[in-house]
Amino acid sequence: MSFEAFADAKERVRQAIDIVDLVGSYLDLRPQGSDYVAHCPWHDDAHPSLRVSRRRQTWRCWVCNIGGDIFSFVMRREGVDFREALEMLAERAGVELPRPGGGRIEPGTPQDKRTLFRAAAWVEQQYHHCLLAMPEAEPARRYLADRGISRTSIERYRLGFSPPVWQWLLERAAAAGFSPAVLEAIGVLVRSERTGNYYDRFRDRVIFPIRDVQRRTIGFGGRILPAHADAETAKYVNCPETRLYNKSETLFGLDVVRDSVQRSRHLFVMEGYTDAIMAVQHGIEEAVAVCGTALGPRHLPILRRYADRITLVLDGDAAGRRRANELISLFVAADIDVRILTLPEELDPCDFLLRYGAEAFRQLAQKAPDAISHKIRLETEGIEPGRDTHQAHQALERVLQTLAQAPAAEPGSAAALRREQILARLGREFGVALTALRQRFYELCHQRQSRPSSPPPAQSTPRHPMLPAWERELLELLAIEPALVARAAELVPVEVFQAAPAQTIYRACVALWENGRPTSFGEILSQLEDPALQNLWIEIAEVAERKQRHSALSAFEKFSDLLEALDRRVGARHRQQLLQELQEAEDERAVDKLRDLYELARQEKLKEHGD
Repeated sequence: MSFEAFADAKERVRQAIDIVDLVGSYLDLRPQGSDYVAHCPWHDDAHPSLRVSRRRQTWRCWVCNIGGDIFSFVMRREGVDFREALEMLAERAGVELPRPGGGRIEPGTPQDKRTLFRAAAWVEQQYHHCLLAMPEAEPARRYLADRGISRTSIERYRLGFSPPVWQWLLERAAAAGFSPAVLEAIGVLVRSERTGNYYDRFRDRVIFPIRDVQRRTIGFGGRILPAHADAETAKYVNCPETRLYNKSETLFGLDVVRDSVQRSRHLFVMEGYTDAIMAVQHGIEEAVAVCGTALGPRHLPILRRYADRITLVLDGDAAGRRRANELISLFVAADIDVRILTLPEELDPCDFLLRYGAEAFRQLAQKAPDAISHKIRLETEGIEPGRDTHQAHQALERVLQTLAQAPAAEPGSAAALRREQILARLGREFGVALTALRQRFYELCHQRQSRPSSPPPAQSTPRHPMLPAWERELLELLAIEPALVARAAELVPVEVFQAAPAQTIYRACVALWENGRPTSFGEILSQLEDPALQNLWIEIAEVAERKQRHSALSAFEKFSDLLEALDRRVGARHRQQLLQELQEAEDERAVDKLRDLYELARQEKLKEHGD
């Protein structure tokens, strides 16, 4: 996609969607003056502090110091990048985005994502209706009841059932307008290599629809009924990865608990679909599950996006302890606050909750150790350091290797203090001098740092430093009077800006003017894809409007005064530069420098007297 086509598509989407309608589809908006307000979903908001302006097409929370346009709202709310936000909003607006390779995707084909989303939603409805109403689903209803899964949970997660018929879904697809190729593209049909015929992938299974955070169905998992299981039948079957579904980047149930998680910034990550369902059913509104795969590196961005603290809930058997050991290094290296909750009596979370209840679960969760503490517990289990010298040495080395995976800590920081506490604890438990432990720890850190490392994780929106007064004032005038952009572009060079954020915003203003495009507040906002810069631009506009309401001078008059101040500023800088050059000049050049200084002073005097 060319830059021009991309910019045009972005602008068509921006003009097609009203921000009040968009935010109102997520939050409960109410009018307040000329704007709208809502409780901010990103902090514990007792009084509505998120403000939405229809006139400016912006949103902002002053408490969180965040804000932006329709794109940044979707990016933050849905936890997606800009391209994904653009695609979501384009679909909402009915705007077709240009394809990277050119050409047009035909509606109704397996390449058309809109068709695939519609087909997945239709399939989910078929399975769900079957479970609720059809006689052949009675064994599935009994199974779910025996597992303790309530009717409310069945409806909340849209659980379903696929009857034990080879082409049950295929026979219904023609009337709904979906081809076998489309259903194969979303993973619910399989084509026989021997006969070429299609058959249902999930026949005779309880169905767990998998949805993305926008609550769109993207895939399915199916569990065989216990009465029909045998040694050759897989207990769980999941659809393959498709254009809609990537199992390594998806968490089952996140769409259900997203709002609770965004408030608490905490996630319980479980291994089974029924575990997550049962947790939410018991009031633990922060539980999700992995989708037919082990938790891995590609899950980390979505975990970090939604939560500051992760609690891994693992079965209490040997396999659960082994998985905990495998995951610890992953989370330590990613600098994610993770706690390891290993359940007792070899119970899985579903059975534990049914037997002991939510309060017992929460009490265990509060005591769950962090990654390093759990690693120490695992490695020292069954070892007596004073007697099993060789085993103790190997265990200590494994703990130090894991600890060395953590990012470097600034001296005196909380992370550095925590590291020293861990080393001191290791010294006591293993009977090793702290100096020797530190030396070995730093050796391991040096070995790790000498290897290629992955990029650092994205940080939260930074707060920009204070802008110089005249730079902020100029941007305020451009925000409330777009006509001034043309005059500023001709008279004020970009280089006079000292603050990088102000310079970036001003460059966006000038670039729009140079390309003959409108220079309104909204147009400039759409050029600023950095959420921090968007927030700064909105703040500048809001302050400018308040100041202008109480000012006797027009924006044009203020601009003229500002130009005079800028002339004095540039003149003072030039004079200082000449003085510096005079001090460094040789005798034959000093006269020229003095002459330049005299001429500069004379011109400034003339300006003062209006001559």
